[in-house]
Amino acid sequence: MHANFSLLGVPVTIRPTSLGAGLLSALVVALVTRERRVALGIAAGGLWYTADFAHVVGHIVSSKAVGAPMDAVDFGLYPMSVYVNHDVSPQQHIGRAGGGVAASLLATLVLMMVRSRVTNSLARQLLAIAATQHGLLFVLSMLPVQLVDGGVIYANLRKLRR
Repeated sequence: MHANFSLLGVPVTIRPTSLGAGLLSALVVALVTRERRVALGIAAGGLWYTADFAHVVGHIVSSKAVGAPMDAVDFGLYPMSVYVNHDVSPQQHIGRAGGGVAASLLATLVLMMVRSRVTNSLARQLLAIAATQHGLLFVLSMLPVQLVDGGVIYANLRKLRR
């Protein structure tokens, strides 16, 4: 499949399954909110992609910084970082994985800070949804599971301890 666009010089392929995460987010928010269900649900569906975007940008920047740049992003149900060269040091693996995690955490904190200074109730709700989404992505990414960043970090920390 050919790339749909480039992000910071990295080709990005968007698959139809990428709509799944936004739809799920929209449904969850619509089910748990009491007021403005439809509007907040639709907004949550779109806001989810800001969390994915920030996370991917974190990976792109960190992978370049550690000298093991990302080759592509395959955006299906969730974005997958594509690296052709897996023959890199444990420190580089940790650096590549840590960028997405750091970006998600930073975005969560910034959104929470901005929300604390906003008085408009709709804007506060939208900022809370976005902060929650970025925070959820941070937490899920840190799980010590092989397919996510936490698993990569954990496995490579273990290699360094040997």
